[in-house]
Amino acid sequence: MARVGRLTLFAAIFVAFAALLGFKAFVPAIPTSRLQRRCPALVLGHTPKTVQAPRSTSLPRPALPTLLAAGGAAALLLRQVVQRLGSNDSALRDLISKHTNILIVDDFTNSDSVESPVLPEPRCRANSADELHWYVAPNGDGLPPVRWILKKPSALQRVLLEGGLGFAESYMDGDWDTDDLERLVFEMLKLENVRSELGWRVMPLLSMIFWGALKWKILPGNSLKGAQSNIANTYDVLNSPKLYEIMLGPTMQYTCAYYPRPDMSLDEAQEAKMDLIAKKLDLKPGMRCLEFGFGFGAQAHYLASKYGVHVTGVTLSREQMAWAVEHNAHPNIEYRFQDYREVTGKFDRIYSVGMFEHVGRNSYETFFDKCYELLKDDGIMLIHTMGWARRGPWNHNAFVNKYIFPGGEMPTMSHMTMEYSDRWHMEDWQSFGKSYVMTLRCWLERIRDWKGLEELDNRFRRMWVYYLCACAAAFERRRVKLWQITYTKLNSTRPDDCLHIRNEASPEMAASTAA
Repeated sequence: MARVGRLTLFAAIFVAFAALLGFKAFVPAIPTSRLQRRCPALVLGHTPKTVQAPRSTSLPRPALPTLLAAGGAAALLLRQVVQRLGSNDSALRDLISKHTNILIVDDFTNSDSVESPVLPEPRCRANSADELHWYVAPNGDGLPPVRWILKKPSALQRVLLEGGLGFAESYMDGDWDTDDLERLVFEMLKLENVRSELGWRVMPLLSMIFWGALKWKILPGNSLKGAQSNIANTYDVLNSPKLYEIMLGPTMQYTCAYYPRPDMSLDEAQEAKMDLIAKKLDLKPGMRCLEFGFGFGAQAHYLASKYGVHVTGVTLSREQMAWAVEHNAHPNIEYRFQDYREVTGKFDRIYSVGMFEHVGRNSYETFFDKCYELLKDDGIMLIHTMGWARRGPWNHNAFVNKYIFPGGEMPTMSHMTMEYSDRWHMEDWQSFGKSYVMTLRCWLERIRDWKGLEELDNRFRRMWVYYLCACAAAFERRRVKLWQITYTKLNSTRPDDCLHIRNEASPEMAASTAA
């Protein structure tokens, strides 16, 4: 036991050393112009102790394999330590019992076959918000516990060693089931803020998070070539839009709908979202609009046909572009297979719906600067994006990055107000993440029987169901947000603020809509 304890201490020191190497080696070089704006004292020749002067040299190439080896070795070592010393899962069971409303049921008699997921009917619409968000406090007080049915003894160990990724993959592999997957994930999320109670047992999980952030820091995957690969692995991997056609329905909107009323259908809510975007953009017939990441073309077609604007849309998904050209063509729309960084020209309006999550935090400055270059001085920019509630580096070892959105990163609130936004004037910030709960449930309802999708195996089905239910739980807990943020240029030639966002539709927009 003493030897294992020494190994644990050694592993902890090794991780700390790797983290220190990562920080010291990867402090970004700050251009002089940016540094002057951040700290004028440096321009005067005085370097305060709390400010690190910019590095004039790039990272030495030998540091890359050193960091990779250190981080990888630390993660493997910590995993071995916990497997040897922590094979008893009682600590995790106790934590779950103390902080959640979960009943763990051991049922180790089942076969090794991976079964298709069986789910209760999702609650997609209701007469009140209380009915829709039925298990959230205070509505959830007094509910019977949700059952976590373990089919293999290794399920708890996988969660202990790999956190959310191990939880998801063990479900995909059929290691456990539950009577309500969304609610189970909601309860498990309560453990995020108390995992320190596991003591040294949480070290492999922390090393995985560190490793996931470090890999992206060393080898970011959102270059021009990397971004195209990420999008292809996100939207084109099935080589068929059939799953999306069945799941999304007629609107083909793979982004959050807008539910100002709890009794709306998915199609009504998606149209409400498209109208909300149009209102915020203050569209007038003949305007030139630019859409980054046009999806299946629904938003572009809606604006072109209903508001009489010209839309240029760019995407890196060949499958989505082919579908949009076939189903959402319009004389006022030009669809392009193009990276947003390569667009030229001037536009009255720029908007993105569900694309900003693919930009990457290290490219936010590039994105904002590109939009500034392309937008006319009296123009409006709108970003519709998911947001992240917790500060800190992004973990690229998470389930969503591995299986659903490779390379994706969500911004925090602070990312939207950093230095690269100084040339912008924020007109409006709206948050309606609870609408994504209903959106995801409606998508799940449409594919719950897998009719027409029989070619998808059970592991894929369980993966997809987990994705929808886990995201719904994360939005329900407000761990993930949904934002619409509207900007104008700081030096805008507009005579007034964007008061139209909070007012009723302008007469011009009402007339164009009626036409």
